[in-house]
Amino acid sequence: MPEVVLPAFLLTVAGLQVHLIEEYLTGFAPAMSRLFNISWSVNSYLMIFVFIGPVLYTLTALGLFRRVPLAGFLMCFILIGPGVAEFTHFIFPVLRPDVQPTVTAAIQAVVGRGQLMHNLPNFWVHVTGRYYFPGMYTAILPMIPGIYGIRKLLIAARQSKKPRKPIQLGQAIRRVA
Repeated sequence: MPEVVLPAFLLTVAGLQVHLIEEYLTGFAPAMSRLFNISWSVNSYLMIFVFIGPVLYTLTALGLFRRVPLAGFLMCFILIGPGVAEFTHFIFPVLRPDVQPTVTAAIQAVVGRGQLMHNLPNFWVHVTGRYYFPGMYTAILPMIPGIYGIRKLLIAARQSKKPRKPIQLGQAIRRVA
């Protein structure tokens, strides 16, 4: 079944990598820190999504090609996570930040488990007047192939469950010969 899902998986990963560029350049990690009062540094964001992520994506693609079951699980995780859940970027601008929501400017604050974070931007549309959150413009890039990949998986699963018409002995012999 790699021929069914591998192209959609690779396109999802490619779209995700472009999406991560926008997130990095526009301050996704600091914005999330301010929005949810978590201590998520740019370095940890880069380590997880930009450095470790591509290694997992590459190994997953190889595993799909070799039909390794764990690769199928990781593929589903990626198709659903970055593939579908990126729509949350369109919700984030309407959520009230947990840290100093009425201050428009970027701030420094103690967040999460007591970590001092710098340059935490505010993207709350109610205060900024702008409907945007880091990564929002490119969020659709991994979503399209991710949703397509899930759809292809569901179709393939349904087709594999359909009862097949029994082959007559004469037909089987002709196929072998």
